Amino acid sequence: MDENKDVQRTNDLSKTLDASSIRTNPFGRNISGDRAYRRAERLVAAIHILTGHVPEHEPARMEARRLSVKLLSDLLDLRDEMRAPASLPLHTAQALIRELISLMRILSLAGYLSLQNTNAVTEALDELGNFLVLSQRTGLSESVSFSKDELLDIRDGSVEHASRISGGRSPQEVLKDTALIKDTSRTSGKSSSIAGFDTRSQAVIEILKSQGELGIKDISSNLPEYSEKMVQRELARLIGQGRVKKSGFKRWSRYALIQ
Repeated sequence: MDENKDVQRTNDLSKTLDASSIRTNPFGRNISGDRAYRRAERLVAAIHILTGHVPEHEPARMEARRLSVKLLSDLLDLRDEMRAPASLPLHTAQALIRELISLMRILSLAGYLSLQNTNAVTEALDELGNFLVLSQRTGLSESVSFSKDELLDIRDGSVEHASRISGGRSPQEVLKDTALIKDTSRTSGKSSSIAGFDTRSQAVIEILKSQGELGIKDISSNLPEYSEKMVQRELARLIGQGRVKKSGFKRWSRYALIQ
């Protein structure tokens, strides 16, 4: 009977947190921060559900609940400086996550939590801590953005450039130069595309280097700026280059760096 109640409450967790989208977003363009907060929200709910079966007088129960709630406010404090290398809020959040992992293990060893549930929560906490570190390397941890109009007045620049190109020459000569400019722009576009590939490749390699052999979903979860399809294409490219090896098939596929 108790087991059925636990299953029902777990289902309610997903239904409640995924039922509707929240429009209030204090993270702005910081997608990594928003994702970290939503992960923490699920973990806090899970910790409260699991510790509901622990006696109220147990110190580890009270401390686990207190710290899990504090994790939410710590991540909110972190929203504007996720990329700062010496960020005090980042180190504070990491230390809190490590303490929560210890508390969950203690409650498990004391016989209050099952080993399966403890492993699930501690692994998720550890992934959250790792995600905070990896988010320092992604552009989606930015809270400042520029618009093209703020940096360049295209119309004035175009007129000035066209005037400089013409210089009293014939329209045919101007058209020839314009064609050359377009060709250069296309070349620059390819260079930007290649740079984008290199950035994604490096991101995927960093994940595999720090965590070892992983599945596609594990890799994608650490790269919020890229879709799973993009990560899959990048992995295929790295495999073709001989930098990554693949084992298993379809959803059981695993990827690792070639040493």
